[in-house]
Amino acid sequence: MLELQKFLFETEPSRKELINYIPSKENPCYQIQVYRNHSFELVEHTIFPYLDYAGINVQFLYSDYDDSLSFFQLESSSDLLILWLDLERYKENKREEFIEERLTVLRSIYQKPILCIPFGEKKAGSYTNVICYHLDGVKEKLKKAYLDERLEKWSGTKLSAESCKMIAKELGLKYIPALLKPLLKAIVVDLDYTLYRGVLGEDGMEHIEISEDYLFLQRQLKLLAEQGFFLCMATKNEEKDVWELLEKREDFLLKKEVWSVICASWEEKADMIQTIADFLNIHTESILFIDDNIGEILSVLSRYPRIHVIHAHENPKITSEMLAFYPGLMKLYQQKEDQIRSADIKAKSERLKMKQGLSKEEYIRSLDIRLTYKCNCLENASRISELANKTNQFIFSYKRYHISEIVDLMQRADSLVLSIFLQDKLSDSGLIGSCLIKKEWDRLVVEECFVSCRALGRGIEEVIVLGAIYIAQQYFNIQKVKILFCKGERNKAAEKFLEDYAKENINQEKEIDYKLPRDQITIKIEGGIEI
Repeated sequence: MLELQKFLFETEPSRKELINYIPSKENPCYQIQVYRNHSFELVEHTIFPYLDYAGINVQFLYSDYDDSLSFFQLESSSDLLILWLDLERYKENKREEFIEERLTVLRSIYQKPILCIPFGEKKAGSYTNVICYHLDGVKEKLKKAYLDERLEKWSGTKLSAESCKMIAKELGLKYIPALLKPLLKAIVVDLDYTLYRGVLGEDGMEHIEISEDYLFLQRQLKLLAEQGFFLCMATKNEEKDVWELLEKREDFLLKKEVWSVICASWEEKADMIQTIADFLNIHTESILFIDDNIGEILSVLSRYPRIHVIHAHENPKITSEMLAFYPGLMKLYQQKEDQIRSADIKAKSERLKMKQGLSKEEYIRSLDIRLTYKCNCLENASRISELANKTNQFIFSYKRYHISEIVDLMQRADSLVLSIFLQDKLSDSGLIGSCLIKKEWDRLVVEECFVSCRALGRGIEEVIVLGAIYIAQQYFNIQKVKILFCKGERNKAAEKFLEDYAKENINQEKEIDYKLPRDQITIKIEGGIEI
């Protein structure tokens, strides 16, 4: 992947080079249907190197050109639908109303992600229940080269080949990974010659060089931290020198409050990364590591072959470009939890101090924990979908739900979707989990349950999960419960929980007898049920 990274970001590959690239066959393969009224093939021709960098293989399925958007050729089994529309083919005064009406129909028959790419609009807007990728940025950058109407009768689109190449990059590195794969969770970054020019321990805090290009890179990282990614430091420097840099160098933008974890020592970088992963309670596969030293990169990769890496370039502009397009860093929705995640992790250190010398019961009571369960709350569908698609450790069945699928379950009489919120006296963790349960005759089936890594380690996993099942039992007045479980590479935490607390319910039905521990935890239930 390092060679591919260099090819895509350092050499400015030509269209011919992109077309001739042979992608890996080892990546998971997805089917993407392109429902269109103009040609998408020019985009497809150059997209595969970008998809390969994102760890994705794709088979594209095409509809005929269909201005009516009848969706008769809809392939419902596809993993993603791209709606590729030339809006100039519709009367302007009826256009928006018509598109909205056809999208409503489409959403009623297709539950997977939909990406709408409208072309030819005078003013960029958004459509209900779909993700929109507008081409304003491509048009602004290419200006007159944006269109090539002379070749339209041969290419099938007014968009130029150069426009389609740019669109392929955006789709392959940002939009398609964001719609099909879990987001990354943490960015671990080096300091020397990565965030500035110089060596902190040798040049001193006053003499390292922070150019405007390095400042731009720092702003990018700060923005990602504000979006909810954990920003962590792994640097071979004296800790006192690092703290001095953060406190005294005014033009170093990443102050101490931005960092979730700081590792400054002479340990191996791989050991620092493990320390960070353990503290955040995440897997190294969810981490992006950025370092200018190729030796450090290769050493970390030898320990963690599936970690994500950026080899920081001596030109910070190139590093910024790699970061801007790195797959897994594009958030399609902003959630309340994005703003509180960093503060919640910082409170973890205080919890660890409180835990010393206390029994489990004393520790739980000392935290003043408040759990809130919300039944079929539509406003939480987006966050539940996001959590379902990025949780890998405490998850039962690895089902990956789109928002529309969550909404559909919430609106059905035979299912219950519980949103689980967690607070304690140190922080508000927000929505940290969900349990999706269906009624099947005289039994309940826990179709899926997942809990954020931030909520683990406080000793209340039993209450979170069995409490949700207990609420469902009262909601449907049914005691028999079957819990669907699928063992994966990384959900050992969920597997151990079920072995400890619900072994006899794994993929088979049996009654569960559980009561909410209201003497230890404040528990609130919202949504038409009182217990």
